[in-house]
Amino acid sequence: MLATRAFDPEFLQRLDALVLGTKRARTVRAGRRTVGRVLGAGIEPENFREYSAGDDLRFLDWNAFARLDDLTIRTFRAERQVELTILIDASASMGVPEADDKLGLAIVLGAAIAYIGMGENDSVRLAVFSGSGRGPRLQATRFHQRRESFLAFRPFVSTLRCEGDTRLAEAAAELLRAPTRAGIVVVLSDFLVSPTDYEDALRQLIAARHEVKVMHVIGDREWAGAYPPGAYRVRDCETGELREVTFGTNESEMCRRRVEEHAARLSSFCDSHGIVYSRAFGASKLDSIMSHEFPRLGVIA
Repeated sequence: MLATRAFDPEFLQRLDALVLGTKRARTVRAGRRTVGRVLGAGIEPENFREYSAGDDLRFLDWNAFARLDDLTIRTFRAERQVELTILIDASASMGVPEADDKLGLAIVLGAAIAYIGMGENDSVRLAVFSGSGRGPRLQATRFHQRRESFLAFRPFVSTLRCEGDTRLAEAAAELLRAPTRAGIVVVLSDFLVSPTDYEDALRQLIAARHEVKVMHVIGDREWAGAYPPGAYRVRDCETGELREVTFGTNESEMCRRRVEEHAARLSSFCDSHGIVYSRAFGASKLDSIMSHEFPRLGVIA
């Protein structure tokens, strides 16, 4: 299972190299914020960015202005770090197709984000949701801050299994019932529910003043529609509904089109509500996802 890689020393070393490499190569962009960093009125200098209309002139770097005739704002590390919650979907649909290992992909990406956040001494927790006939089931770790405690997540992750239906809105409501200050919530899911459900969930998190980020997890075969041609009897893993289907070239193309339509609708909703949307399409592309989508999420700059 891909999830076991999340705590592999070699994988963690690669994460360290990825973070270090991007810090060396990055260019500063106005408005860009990383997970693990709240720009505020602290006392420790954090970074520089271009001046934008409305910025506080007290933070202008006058030395840079005198030397380069360039308006640059000095930013400072806030005295308070953020609380980061990584919310992972462990419903039955995350286990189908089995070879795609969507849950494993979500876990290793979520753990990587936690590891990077803890490197900045932020308070990080993992939370996992699934559903059953008795209602949503939400499990969460306590917050951990120091990277030395990262391995404390391993026992929690090792017990996770895909089961039940996806009840994202109910899971969000349950998560918000626990008292906590506003922070960052990263949701990793295939979002294979009605748009009404995931839109309700994301709106709840926004209303609670969280900064929300979405990683849309889809499997390699699921995305490509790469199923052998033939007649199938398909059972919905969450509802139990049976359907007879015949699969061929046209159906493969239809699968790809439906995935793109699903992703486009979710992305559009996120864009209109100030939510960062990121694709995690295919466990085979893990390295590419981290190097290209983590900067989009603000995990690394």
